Amino acid sequence: MKKVLLITVIYLLFIGCSSREPITWKRRILESKVSPVELAYSEYGVENRETLLLIHGFGESKYTWRFIVKDLAERYRVIALDLKGFGDSPKVKDRDYSVYDQAKLVERFIADMGIDRVTLIGRSFGGGVSLILALMQEYRLLTFNIDRLILIDTMCYRQDLPSMMRFLQKPIIGYLGIHLLSSKRVALEAYRYAFNDDSLIPKSSVEKSAEFLDMPLAKYAYKESVDDIIPDDVNFIESIYNRISIPTLIVWGREDISIPYQFALKLHRDIANSRVVILPDVGHMPQEESPSILLYIMNSFLSSTK
Repeated sequence: MKKVLLITVIYLLFIGCSSREPITWKRRILESKVSPVELAYSEYGVENRETLLLIHGFGESKYTWRFIVKDLAERYRVIALDLKGFGDSPKVKDRDYSVYDQAKLVERFIADMGIDRVTLIGRSFGGGVSLILALMQEYRLLTFNIDRLILIDTMCYRQDLPSMMRFLQKPIIGYLGIHLLSSKRVALEAYRYAFNDDSLIPKSSVEKSAEFLDMPLAKYAYKESVDDIIPDDVNFIESIYNRISIPTLIVWGREDISIPYQFALKLHRDIANSRVVILPDVGHMPQEESPSILLYIMNSFLSSTK
């Protein structure tokens, strides 16, 4: 037993010290080598209407949008996808799980779907992906057009990560933690951190998250995504948000302890053509904690910018 443990520790140290490609705009966008994967998605509404693409946050899946997709589909074509490594999408044993890599895969997904114009709705990590795609448009790197952005409690600036993420980033402890803790425990703790009112956490959300986390290589993808969550050149990305000219709605839970609402105000200042709404008594996941209010705000923005 001791020998097995020693071999495991040595292996983890080797993996932790192994080199990786820098996580920068230049390497991961302009010189991208990310291997294509077939992203899982669900589609609602009528195909010839305006397209809304929903991009979930870290550790989530398209399932997180279930409280609002059917209402949106009454007016729009709605596509909710699973990012690489999450939900029903492939979990691949590589190191391409950064926000840049995900943006390149979403770019390919949109192009392969034959979508010419799209509104991106991204939250948390998915909001970071949406911001990168918006910047790609400003640099004329896309073959399609992003008409609008809706960013919900989105990853955007350098920050101290939540305690659970900091724990998971530790080379050996993090690896052992994610693999030794039950998937349900990990999912429940994530939801408790994300909700302002724990009594509102849907039991089905925790169960579904745990189910996805039990899939082969899901915890590997989870850990890789945490390790690469902040790009090496985040200061550069922060400095060019002011280039974004796309009409943008920024929605945030005032009680978000994962990404403080002050970031919403800063992002609003950096994106000239934006409006911001702060939701009182709501945490990091408005789409599940306060879906009806979020839906009302989104519909108002979509109608006014049609």
